[in-house]
Amino acid sequence: MLIKIGDKVRVRSVQDRGQEDMKALVGKEAVVLARRVVDGSGVGYILEFPDRSRHWFFESELEGI
Repeated sequence: MLIKIGDKVRVRSVQDRGQEDMKALVGKEAVVLARRVVDGSGVGYILEFPDRSRHWFFESELEGI
């Protein structure tokens, strides 16, 4: 899946990163603000949710809408 800045996406899952509150975001929609390289091999995205909160997710945790 090709995700671009400005795209709307839905959080489809959350890998365990030690933040239980992140699981509450599964199923929520957000706008992609930026792309982020993580762990030197993965790609992640910083998302902004309707409440103006911002969180990052791995590409595999997202789906386009």
